Amino acid sequence: MSKQDIEPTMTIKVGGIDIDVFFVPGDNDSFGDFTYLQTQIRVDSRLEGGALVDTLLHEVFHAIWSIGQLKEKDQEEERAVAVMASYMTQILRDNPHLVKWITKNLPRNG
Repeated sequence: MSKQDIEPTMTIKVGGIDIDVFFVPGDNDSFGDFTYLQTQIRVDSRLEGGALVDTLLHEVFHAIWSIGQLKEKDQEEERAVAVMASYMTQILRDNPHLVKWITKNLPRNG
């Protein structure tokens, strides 16, 4: 699917990269994906609530892994966690619309 097919729902800044987020019909093989070359995240539009938020964050972590240039040899836990935390801090700071979207879509129990 090319970016011209549909408009992104939102754009998220990860480091110095703007990533377009699309909610698209699922293909039953995965709930989402991230592509660096197309700078996009796609999430299955059938998801909702916690599964929806979890899937989007999962793909954001893939983006961090790629943009932060974490490689197989860098899988040392402390380094990976440090890079993820720094990028998530930046993402939450620079994307208040994402924080609002998470709060709206994450159901509360009780």
